[in-house]
Amino acid sequence: MHPIIFSFGKLTIFSYGLFVALAFFTAITYLSKQIKKSKEKILSQDELYSLFIYIIVSGIIGARLLFVFSNPQDFVLDPMSAFKLWEGGLTYYGGFISAAIFVLAYVRIKKISILKLGDFFAPALALGHAIGRIGCFFAGCCYGKETNVAWSVVFRDKNSLAALGVHLHPTQLYESFGNFLIFFLLYFYSKKEHKKGFLVSFYFISYAVLRFVVEFFRGDPDRGGQYFGLSVSQILSLILFIIGVSIICKKK
Repeated sequence: MHPIIFSFGKLTIFSYGLFVALAFFTAITYLSKQIKKSKEKILSQDELYSLFIYIIVSGIIGARLLFVFSNPQDFVLDPMSAFKLWEGGLTYYGGFISAAIFVLAYVRIKKISILKLGDFFAPALALGHAIGRIGCFFAGCCYGKETNVAWSVVFRDKNSLAALGVHLHPTQLYESFGNFLIFFLLYFYSKKEHKKGFLVSFYFISYAVLRFVVEFFRGDPDRGGQYFGLSVSQILSLILFIIGVSIICKKK
């Protein structure tokens, strides 16, 4: 759609980078407000900000690494382009896995309940992801297959990462809408009495289903290949689904 918001001399504002920044800002603002409202202080405001910065850094590194490893042919001739994050190319599951590894180490050191922390962060994850996917749409990454559906989109900007001049499934918006829905459901359930770990398990299960289905409509090539007829993201979705089910089925 519009990969570049505007350019002025050497200054270029990319829509992808703008929406990723907006996603992080919205997520931390939401979490900060929830801490003020919460009776049970899992984290202090200072601890939240520090943890969030580490999550952002580890998440971006992991998201970019998985994208680069999944699409090595795009970086062979220009390896330095792997650092051009603002142009698009972050894999959600890569960021999720790397951030999760850091958080697991953090809660072990701080002796915090991982399920309570997961419940606290789950709505913000869905909200931030929903906003970030809008950035994907503007940049043209993560685009869909060719289609004749009435709501198809056509990318014409030469700077778009999507195939140009053809009708495509707006898979970025499918996932954005799904994540917004997950966020509203999580926000609703967060106000109710619930078992420890319910919110994070609900997020794992619902997002896994959403991503698994959306992958069937994706048209961008070379996303890590196919294994047993499934994409890497679909395999990771199955793993996430199993983890979510195992958490929600625990007796305590």
